Amino acid sequence: MPLELADRQRKTEPQIAAVRPLQPSWAGGPMGSLVVVHSSDLREVCRRFELDPAVGRYALGRGDGCAIQLDGPKVSRAHAHLEHRDEAWWIVDDGSTNGTLVNDARLEVRRLDSGDRIQVGGTIFKFIAATDIEGQFFATIRTAMITDGLTRALTHAAFRERLEAEFRRARRYRRPLSLVLIDLDFFKQVNDGFGHLAGDTVLRDFAGIILARVRREEALGRLGGEEFAIVLPETDLAGATVLARDLQERVRAARWDVDGRTLQITASFGVVALDASMTAPEALLERADTLLYAAKDAGRNRLVSDPPSDKGP
Repeated sequence: MPLELADRQRKTEPQIAAVRPLQPSWAGGPMGSLVVVHSSDLREVCRRFELDPAVGRYALGRGDGCAIQLDGPKVSRAHAHLEHRDEAWWIVDDGSTNGTLVNDARLEVRRLDSGDRIQVGGTIFKFIAATDIEGQFFATIRTAMITDGLTRALTHAAFRERLEAEFRRARRYRRPLSLVLIDLDFFKQVNDGFGHLAGDTVLRDFAGIILARVRREEALGRLGGEEFAIVLPETDLAGATVLARDLQERVRAARWDVDGRTLQITASFGVVALDASMTAPEALLERADTLLYAAKDAGRNRLVSDPPSDKGP
């Protein structure tokens, strides 16, 4: 199947009101954002959530239907919500047990100004207007915290967080979700034979090949060393396999010149799609890992995917 046709057959995301972190759009008008400035989970600090007036309403709480999900004993299932009206964002408490605070004062409803602090349970957000330079600062810091400096892929921890979020979403709405695990073949020989600087160049360029092909809603993570993963929301097994095949060919075709010598690499791929038997993201990862090792055991430079499943997500 031609790649262009296969891409057109990869499903588009349904219109679900959800917050997507780390998608800057400063030129897109007065959207505004929430930035986590305090959390018991240090990985959450500086996480930024964009607020789109076209969506208009975002629920905060422990419930599965909340756009911004928060854990903690002091957070109600439907704790509060943000709504856009009169060209501004408002915070509304939804009858929570422990209340919603803005600038340390408990409230029922309040219009937000840039810089206001919102506390829900043990998490404190800062509301920032889209035109506020401080928002760009927090976005930069957050990106640095979750991005691998060499490859620009998500760090292992950040990728697992993204995978868990997409897994919950796919299960909740019965949407397709696929995962691709990739491992560069015999990469130690690259470092030993050409030097670590050449190895770093290969890793950076390899990630660049993938990043040039993934879409905005998809994510590349570096799990460690020369192992990478791609999470593909709204993509079934056929679409994920087509993408992986294309990446495999692009890697095979890549060449590096190192001190007059030509360096070439290959990669092994494991491709899996979510089905109803998988009740946790670890199951998706473990299955993809099994397929990846099957590709390596078959001689490397291979792609192994699950047979099509009729179980669905």
